[in-house]
Amino acid sequence: MRNIFLIAKREFLERVRSRVFRATTILVPVGMMLIFAAGNLMAHKAGGLGHLAIVSNNVELTTTMKDQLADGDHSPQSVEVVTPATPSTRARLTAQLNAGKIDGFLWIIQQPGHARPEATFYTLNSSDLFTQAQLQSSLSRAILRQQLVSRGISTAEARSLVKPVKISILQVKHGRAVKTNVKRSYMGIYALVLLLYAVVLIYGTNMARSIADEKSSRIFEVLLSTVRPGDLMMGKLLGVGGSAMLQVAIWIAITLAFAGTRIAAQIGVHGLHSLGISIPEIVFFAVFFVLGFLLYSALSAALGSTLNSSQEVQQFAFFIASPLVVSVFLMAYVMTNPSSVASVILSLIPPFTPIIMYLRICSQTPPAWQIALSIALLTGAILAMIWLAARIYRIGILMYGKRPTLPEILRWLKYS
Repeated sequence: MRNIFLIAKREFLERVRSRVFRATTILVPVGMMLIFAAGNLMAHKAGGLGHLAIVSNNVELTTTMKDQLADGDHSPQSVEVVTPATPSTRARLTAQLNAGKIDGFLWIIQQPGHARPEATFYTLNSSDLFTQAQLQSSLSRAILRQQLVSRGISTAEARSLVKPVKISILQVKHGRAVKTNVKRSYMGIYALVLLLYAVVLIYGTNMARSIADEKSSRIFEVLLSTVRPGDLMMGKLLGVGGSAMLQVAIWIAITLAFAGTRIAAQIGVHGLHSLGISIPEIVFFAVFFVLGFLLYSALSAALGSTLNSSQEVQQFAFFIASPLVVSVFLMAYVMTNPSSVASVILSLIPPFTPIIMYLRICSQTPPAWQIALSIALLTGAILAMIWLAARIYRIGILMYGKRPTLPEILRWLKYS
């Protein structure tokens, strides 16, 4: 234990005292705060289209459409009704669109004998799905409103009937209904998952790179004269893990302190709850961060001991990170289907557990036995991986020259 502690202390201090550690500890949370503030500011200023023109051969429908756009949450800054709906009008508006004088124009043609018109939207941005959905919704409500008025309902009553209804969301947690903000909750969970992914990936890769570099410089030959290979690997795991946990703890502390400041209040952040993050989510984040880090670090240590340079580590790092990459790609599915069979099975497979189970906990708390089983399976996988990595490590760190093949690694397990 003394040797393990000394090696862990050396690895920990070597990383904590580095300029990179100090710089990233400060710059990462500051950068995230600036990105959040910029995104929040852009979201407030984003009002759909700046200037929209509407052309139709049905003047009443055009006026109603303009009113419906004004009732929306992200209405255009200005809406201009243009008549008549002729080819020369279309050509003139197209020229204004190309010149940047308008952001788009909606062409609505009501054919005789047809209840629903034909609508075409002209824009320079073909990927603006939000504006397309907004125009479709407004036009549908305008047609409905016009039909209600034609059947004897007053204009004021028809406008009230088709006005969008805002829905408040209450999430049931532990038998209690609590108010939640879906957008903020998603962003908070997304930020924590990306933090978990980035830290586990970066520090796990650093573990493999550190072993490969020390192996190529023959430092191991000196260390192994006084320290057993297993103790050396455990010391590295604890040292690198301790520096990673310290850095994440500082990031979380800075975020908590920032969430209670006036500057945060000005951009819409009023404490931790306004970020959509609860205390239990922070606790589970810490649990799965530690377990995920140990699992992938042990795997990285085994990989690093079989390679001869940091360049080779970069080539094979993707294979270690592939379960994490898959987990991040499945975020949207797991958050919308936290109790599905696929989500449950993936959350119990150790390489996917740190992210998938954490997503399930944040979305809809699974049964306690599933959480306990996932932690138990992940812990067992960590112990098995550490045992396996130690056996590969004992021989791999002294093997130089060509890259070992899988049969050779299996023979190493037998020899050690």
